[in-house]
Formats: sequence, structure tokens, C-alpha cells
Amino acid sequence: MKKLGILSAAALGLMMSAPLAFADDITISVVGPMTGQLATIGDQFKQGAQAAADAINASGGVNGNQIKLDVQDDQCDPKQAVSVANRIVADGTNFVDGHACSGSS
Repeated sequence: MKKLGILSAAALGLMMSAPLAFADDITISVVGPMTGQLATIGDQFKQGAQAAADAINASGGVNGNQIKLDVQDDQCDPKQAVSVANRIVADGTNFVDGHACSGSS
């Protein structure tokens, strides 16, 4: 049983990493309140992610692939967050970082 669990975990890891092996860029959606009362938090999300992406890209990226940020505004509004999530899925984003408000998470 333990061997099956290890094999399953390894297979899952390989399946999840396969799309990245063929990607030109690695897209990370940074989602937060970019407008509205909590826009300063969203701006901090964006600036922090951009600083990290710039540093990683300057050192050669991830396995040669550059990180590209896709900044999305959820306005800390649950309905807007659903719209943003649907757009991210449709765009085929590799990773998501963000959501400052529990209602939009």
C-alpha cells in the first residue's frame, strides 16, 4: 500500500510538471484588490511579485523559462473574484498568487 502511495504521488508530480516543460513562459496570475479601498494591499502584492519575477528572470528563469505576471483585480468582491477566476482558467495560467480578502478567496 505504501508503494502505491509513493508511485501515485510521483505520477501526479510528473503530470503536473509536464506542461511547464514545453512552456515558453510561466504565467503567474497575481490577484488582489488593485482598485478600491484596499488597493494599497493589491499594489504590494503586485510589486512583490514583480520584484521576485524580475530577480528570477534575471538569473535565467525557471529551467530557462521566463516568468510572466498577469495582474488581475478582484476588488475584494466575491462576484468579481469568480469572474477573475474564470478568466484565469480560460487563459491557461500556470499558477495563481493572491487574494487578500477571505470573501474573494
